[in-house]
Amino acid sequence: MNLSLRSGSGWLWQGEARTALARGREPMSIRTATLGAALLAAAWLPAAAPAHAQEIILYDGPNYTGQQVRVTGADRNLSSRRFNDRTSSFRIVSGEWDVCQHDDYNGTCETHRNDQPSLGRMDNQITSVRPAYLGRPDPGYPGRPGRPGESSITLYSGYNYTGRSVTITDTVSNLQQLGFNDQARSIRHSGRRSWRVCQHANFDGACMEVDRDIPSIGGGMAAQISSVEPDYGSRPGRPGRPGRPGSDNRPRSGVFLYDGPDFTGQRVDVSWDVANLASQGFNDRVDSLVVARGETWLICQHDDFGGRCERVQGEVNDLGRYGMRNEITSLRRIDNGYGGGGGWDNGGYPGGGWDRRGEIILYDQFSQRGRSVRIEHEIDNLERLGFNDRALSLDVRGYDRWLVCEDAGFRGRCEEVSGEVDNLHLLNREISSVRRLGRY
Repeated sequence: MNLSLRSGSGWLWQGEARTALARGREPMSIRTATLGAALLAAAWLPAAAPAHAQEIILYDGPNYTGQQVRVTGADRNLSSRRFNDRTSSFRIVSGEWDVCQHDDYNGTCETHRNDQPSLGRMDNQITSVRPAYLGRPDPGYPGRPGRPGESSITLYSGYNYTGRSVTITDTVSNLQQLGFNDQARSIRHSGRRSWRVCQHANFDGACMEVDRDIPSIGGGMAAQISSVEPDYGSRPGRPGRPGRPGSDNRPRSGVFLYDGPDFTGQRVDVSWDVANLASQGFNDRVDSLVVARGETWLICQHDDFGGRCERVQGEVNDLGRYGMRNEITSLRRIDNGYGGGGGWDNGGYPGGGWDRRGEIILYDQFSQRGRSVRIEHEIDNLERLGFNDRALSLDVRGYDRWLVCEDAGFRGRCEEVSGEVDNLHLLNREISSVRRLGRY
């Protein structure tokens, strides 16, 4: 291209400009044109990016091939660039970036600081991108964009908030729905409400409370989380832990176990008998606990309810007063039977264990294996124990006969059982209610 610049007396061509420069002087027309070009460019170029500007280049082919688009800020929907669900690789020019499956940074998200020549399961799935610092749940950016003040947690597949991530603002009973089951290793918390994260779908298994950022999930819960919900037992604003005035942070059923005194530290929720807390990464860690109203639980020093045991109710802010601090390995519910129907074995000494006559134990695996729940009186709906339609085998202790039924309220198909039943056959994962019939 031949560049021509206009002088006061006409046009100055490239050859003339070079001649003037060779004589050691700068033509006025070049200076004038340079200033004009700069002003013209300034009118067309966007405002200078802030000091923390970041850039990512998206490619529609693997290994940085094909059509590309450069992004220098948050883009909530790549459809505006005609690049939705087209990215197969990307280069990060600067900064750290969140790339997300759906618009508004929803669905599965991954956080990257390095180039990615291929995207695996995220290939042709990216709809929104943003610099990672924008997604940090701090007072300036709580939760997702456009939802100020919203309570949320963000789960990351790597420690220290790295790897793939997903932000959750409401109850998710099975993280399989989001492609994030058993993946979380760190958590960022936003908002005033705390959250419950649980080991199994539908809030079964071990659960723990999340009310702050957790760079490394402990307690045997790393890569084990399958369900998440707001902790409805806690009030916005965190008014207090159990034992403090105005607090209502108490389990609806079961026990909250804390690894610190005065209901502090990590919390694990238990709603049925646990023969060994090691399975939940909480063996010999409990310092304080809270029992649901109206319930009585037995806490024991060794697995399978052995060793020294103590009966607990209500709030225990320091298990040191029982000599059981960092000593609990197993626990089970004993109300509606404590002090009667057999009572304590071994002359009433708790260390001898509990007489298990008159109970039925349901298991979620064949041949009396897997997770279990012990029942000492009739239950018209196993949903209350979190064990509805889960039993595959059972064990009736003592000389009792029990009725197990397909529907709540002892309706539907029912069968009489006694002793050990390794396989429930037609009633596999169908039992919703049970009751004692008496001795045979």
